[in-house]
Formats: sequence, C-alpha cells, structure tokens
Amino acid sequence: MKKKLIPLIFACILLFSGCTNGSGEKNNFNVSGNVAKTQGESRVLTLSMRVPETLNPLRNREATVDTVLKLIYQPLIAFDEAGKPSPSIAKSWSYSKDGSTLSLELRNDITWQNGSSLTADDVAFSIETIRGSADDSVYKKVLDYVSSYSKTGQYSIDIHFREPFSKSVAALNFPVVSAAYYQGQTDPKSGANMSPMGSGPYSMKSYSIASEMILTANPTYIEGKPKIETISVRTTGGAETDVYAFDQGMTDILVTDAIETGRYADEGVTGVHQFTSNQYDFIGFNFHRSLFQDRNMRQVVAYALPKKSICENVYLQYAKIAYTPVSPSSWLYEENVAPFDYDTNMATTLLKNAGWTDKNGDGRLEKENEPESLHVSILTNQENSARRQTATKLRDELTLLGFDVTLEILPFAQYQEKFTGGDYDLIVGGWQMSPVTDLYDFFGSNGSLNYIGYHDEQMDNLLLAANQAVGEGATLLAYSSLQKRIAEELPYISIAFRSKAMFVSNRVGGVIIPTEDNIFHSVNQWTFESKKE
Repeated sequence: MKKKLIPLIFACILLFSGCTNGSGEKNNFNVSGNVAKTQGESRVLTLSMRVPETLNPLRNREATVDTVLKLIYQPLIAFDEAGKPSPSIAKSWSYSKDGSTLSLELRNDITWQNGSSLTADDVAFSIETIRGSADDSVYKKVLDYVSSYSKTGQYSIDIHFREPFSKSVAALNFPVVSAAYYQGQTDPKSGANMSPMGSGPYSMKSYSIASEMILTANPTYIEGKPKIETISVRTTGGAETDVYAFDQGMTDILVTDAIETGRYADEGVTGVHQFTSNQYDFIGFNFHRSLFQDRNMRQVVAYALPKKSICENVYLQYAKIAYTPVSPSSWLYEENVAPFDYDTNMATTLLKNAGWTDKNGDGRLEKENEPESLHVSILTNQENSARRQTATKLRDELTLLGFDVTLEILPFAQYQEKFTGGDYDLIVGGWQMSPVTDLYDFFGSNGSLNYIGYHDEQMDNLLLAANQAVGEGATLLAYSSLQKRIAEELPYISIAFRSKAMFVSNRVGGVIIPTEDNIFHSVNQWTFESKKE
C-alpha cells in the first residue's frame, strides 16, 4: 500500500512518531546500470521519488513526489533557513487590525513556463483546487485556516482566516498553479495533471510512467537559471530502495536521519549537509499521578537527565539540545529559559527537601506518611534505538538517586495505546512538529494531544496569547513568554530536535543549503564538480 504523506502544513494534526525504519521494500529500482556515469549523463543530476498518482502538487498525496514538485512550482509564501515566512510569489503582506485578514502583494514579474504571467487569479484558483482535493492531499489542511479570499487587484489578494492565528501566514506555504492551464482538470490523472507546468527553477521535459521524469533548467526563474541544466528523477519502490540506489551510485542525493552518517561516509560522498529536522524528542510526565503534580519532582527528573551525554553518545551529536518544544533553529526559539541541566546534587537536595530518605538502607527512598512509594515506570517503544537508550540511561540515573524504576519497552502499537490511555508514569517519546504548530494541543487544558493530563491556567492564557498574536514582533514576544513558562513548568522535559543529513555524491557541489521544508532550497546554485567527474 502506497505510503501517504502526513501533511506538515498544519497545527492540530501532528504525527506521534514511532520507529525510524524504512518501508521494507528492497532493490525495486527501475534503472539499468549506473545512471550517473552512462550514456553521456555525467552532467545529469539524478534523484528519486515514488511512482506518482498525479503530478499536480495540490492534488498529490505522496511525500517524495511533493519534494520533487518543489523543483517545478513556487510557493505563495516560502520559509527561510530559520523557518520564518519569507517572500516568494507574495513579495509582501500585512494583517488587518483584528488579525483575521492577510493582504498580500504579489510579484508582477513572475511568468509561467508557457510565458504567461502569474497573477492573483492563479492564487485564487489554487485555493479552490486545494478545496477540491482529497482529504489526505499534502496541502488540504490549509483550509483549516483559510475561510475565503478576495482579489483586490491583478497582483494583490486578501486571504481571510477563520480566526486570528499567529502562524496563519505560515499556512500559506502552498504551491501556486496556473488557473488557465489547470482549469477544469479535476481528474488527478488527466493530461494537464500529469504534465506539470509551473514557475519554479525547473520545467518538465518528459515523463515515462513509473520510470523517469526529465527536468530542464528554467531560464525565466526569478532567482536565476539553475547552473545544473538537467535532472533525471527515477521512480523507486521505497526508502530502502533509495538507500540501495545511492549506495550503488545510481542517484546523487539521499536524505536520512543524520545518525546514519557513518554508513555513507565513503569516497563516493563529497558532502554531508546537516539540517535540523522537526523531529522533537521529549520525556513526558503523567499528571494523573500525584507524584508528578509536584513541580519539584519534575525538576528532580530533569536534573537526573544527562542531556549532553545523550546528545553525544545516543544522537552522536546529530541533534540540537532543546529546552522547549520550539526548534533551536527556529526564529521563534527563546534561549533564555530555565535549563535544569544535569545536576545530581540538585536532584538529591530536592528529594531531601521533599522528605524522601532511605530509612532502611536498601538504596530506595521512602517518605513518612506517604502512601505512594518512589516507584516509577518509564515507557518507550522498542523500534526506536535512541529512545531505548535514553530510557535506559534515565532509569540508571534515577535508580542511583533512590528511585525504584521499571522500564517498559514495547512495540509501537502497544506503546502508543498506553500513552494515549494514560497508562504510564514517564514516557520517552517524540512528535513530528509542524511549521504551523499550535502548542495548545499539547499543553492546553483541553488540548487534543494533551495525553499527559496537564492543566495550568497561566499556561492556557500564554498558549492562547501565542496563537492570537498578530505580526512578527508580537509573535516573538508571545512565544518568548510561553517558552519561559514551559521550561519553568516542565510538562515535558525537552531533549532535542534531531538532525537530518543530505548526502551528496562527489559530482555535486556549489551552495547546498537544505532545509526541512525544502531540500532544494538553493538548487539554482548547485553545480557539478568538474574535477571529480
């Protein structure tokens, strides 16, 4: 069954991520021989994707196809390297006084690859196309925020939102398609929908079904014609096939968890380009247990967690230590928060102050008139090596402090069931965060993903203020206050945001700056390294 993309364009539906394994499909690569070195293709950049159901980016449901289509289409609003909304088709924007409407001014010098101008009609048509797409299409969740639109000129449009939301502008990171070209093309497999025509750095020259797509550099691309003239995109059967193809020199690019770096560090790789992913790892508390309703006890666990050691020995330094659920690479990250770094002396002091002592000398702490012993269970899933190691390290540290600890390492389905059902004490888990993250879902009293059972009126107010802030300055200030409260309250102990790596064959050079949103962020500046061909 084809793996569908879980959209990363929205706030409320986020993936509670499990194992990091591939799809299990092997050596399904539709290539004969070494693509990069045969038939005069030494100057062809070779990529891979799954077999597409459609090549219309707004009707597409598959992640790798979406990645490749970013080479052909431009977004209405882009993200920069810090995840901050930045100009693309829209060159500027401003909010209405109540924050419910965003007025966008479009560039007037963008042309489609057939020579016609890109206008506000195309933006309006793109929103309507999203509205008519399948529920699991990549950009469908844009409509969770956008209620309507009104064209105000040939190159201007107002986007009306259902309610003021500080990250509504980030939700407009969807590709714009041509109204004239796609008008009436409702079948995802129609001629136009299988023959993409965009305004991005590349245009499609040809496509052989379930085999190969050929792209050529677009000379009218607004950021400048790409230096690499031709791209071949081959269809593959799954993630393991992508690995095989890269290992065999059949493709030039592989993106994977950065911890896998050593596997590909050979003479065939010229660069490993790391970037911070949206994969956030944490330790969560069960607030239905009275022990962890005491903030001091949550601090004890935080002081017992050796984050630096975990980053070095578990993540192999391919992660960024975090103190809040906002990425340290994000423009919204607040670094001046209470850290509660590893300090067993502070942990011991807090335990003594709370009345926990080893009265009988058995190495376990007891508390007078306390019906609940200092016993905790730590839950994690067996498929994820980093979580298993983190849970084991935390168990060892808490045991040294006098806790009686049980470690529950379960298959993902059972692990997820226990977490969502509140059947645990501590959990080592992770979320695939969205560029449009609504943190209320995690920590708000009525949050849909608040499986830990956390309730705090001040936090609720800060969460709502962060959601409703309008404008860059107000949003930064609101998220700063929110993160300080999260770090102080410790509903989660933030561990890290994992790194991804883009491995590049030794034929490719230039300015390579992949981002979580778009690994081809700087593709028009990529080159071939002639000395290595």
